[in-house]
Order: sequence, then structure tokens, then C-alpha cells
Amino acid sequence: MVIKSLHLQVQEMRQSFFDEGYLNSQYTQLEALAKDTNPNFIIEIITLYFRDSPNGARSNRGTHDYQMHSSVRKQQRQASYNIFVICIGASKVFKELQKANTSLKASNTEGIKVALGDIKKEHSKLRAKFETYFQLMRQAGPTDVAVNSS
Repeated sequence: MVIKSLHLQVQEMRQSFFDEGYLNSQYTQLEALAKDTNPNFIIEIITLYFRDSPNGARSNRGTHDYQMHSSVRKQQRQASYNIFVICIGASKVFKELQKANTSLKASNTEGIKVALGDIKKEHSKLRAKFETYFQLMRQAGPTDVAVNSS
């Protein structure tokens, strides 16, 4: 009974990601890929995302002269981060990345600073949500439990 309740909580939490606009259909596609091959794939890929993604934003934090970095390097870093965010379906983070990219293209230093803060905020919210979600998933265990038909 407790396991069934935990699985229901996992489902409700997952749905809240979509209802609140944190995730989109890309995440559903990742889940479908993982189901047959590696049930821990989602946890692994999202954990990698959170482990690696702050590095790009951190390297810009505190830098007041944004022109010190070449625009090509920034755009490459931005593009690779965007691709990963798109792959996991992190909608809110992606929207903030688009704002930053617009400010970058316009050489709007203040806009970039604001956008980096907003990216960090959305990234932190998503990370906290996923940490709770994954913890609940681990507690609930696998969803495909064999049923005794006799």
C-alpha cells in the first residue's frame, strides 16, 4: 500500500513539472527511450546536466567586461547548453537562455547580467525539484512490478 502511494506521488510530482512549465514533451521522449534500455537513464542524464551546466554560467559570473570573451566562444557555449536544455525539455531554463542570447546579440551588458541571474534562479529551482523527484523515485522503486496471475 505504501509503495502504491509513493508511485502516485511520483506521478503527481512528474505532472507538476509539466503543469508548471518546467518540462515539455522532450522530457517524455527521453523517458520513452530510457524505459527499454536503462531505467536509470533519466536520473543519470539529468544528474550530468546539473553537474556540468553551471560551469558555463559560473565562468561569466562576476565578469563585468563581457567583451573580453570572444562572441564566438560565448555563442558556442550557449549553443551546446541550449541543445542539452532542449534535450531534457527544461522549458523555463531554455526561455531564460533565449533572453540571454538576445541580450548577448544586442551587446546589452545589463540585459546579460539580468538574464544570467534569471538562468541561475530557474536552474536552481529545477535542480531542487529534480532532487526531490529522484529521491521519491528511489523510495518508490520500479513501476513495472510483476503481477502474480494465479
